Amino acid sequence: MSETDTGFGARFNVIAAFAEEQEGVAALNSLTRSGVPRSAISVHRPEDGPACAEVIELQAEMGDEIGDGWGLLSGAQATGAFITALTLGMAGIALGFVAGMAWAYLFVSDLSRPGRILLATAVIGLAGATVGLVVGGAGLARQQDAGRDWGEGPEMAERDVLVTVHLADADAAARAARLLRWLGAERVHFIDVNGVALPRQAQHPRPADPEGWWWGHAGHG
Repeated sequence: MSETDTGFGARFNVIAAFAEEQEGVAALNSLTRSGVPRSAISVHRPEDGPACAEVIELQAEMGDEIGDGWGLLSGAQATGAFITALTLGMAGIALGFVAGMAWAYLFVSDLSRPGRILLATAVIGLAGATVGLVVGGAGLARQQDAGRDWGEGPEMAERDVLVTVHLADADAAARAARLLRWLGAERVHFIDVNGVALPRQAQHPRPADPEGWWWGHAGHG
């Protein structure tokens, strides 16, 4: 039987995306066995058409993608950037030395010959290292992101089975989220009463945040 949710009236909501319908059904059964009332669970399948859960999950996914676009280099990216910077930097030093020799002996300048050689070597070597740093890190990032969905096909929320749990207790919502992750959900998001996904910092509240503050201020993250 196909079911679609009609809204997010409960204060604490959890929405999970499953790639296969069997996984979604298994999640539904596991939730009910764990004590979640059947009436608190809704299921949306891709063939059901547009629904509130699909729109909200799409928004949550876009928020995750924006967050993923910022951050420090991974270990692999840092290593690749260092190796490429070193390689192009050494090549730049060699090229700079040759250019400096030509400048020193073929052209007239107010600088001394050693100064011209040193300047050309330093400038071209630094340029090579800088290019290597940028290209090395970015190149690895593209390789690592090759398997990501860049919008050429349906988004996860459009192609997956969405299982949503509406609860009146924050601890129960957290337990349901852990269970859904354990069952293999591709993504799990907490959603507030207004249908806004809680930001990632909600899992690591600031010291000044009152308990449960993010559930009423998800859009302020």
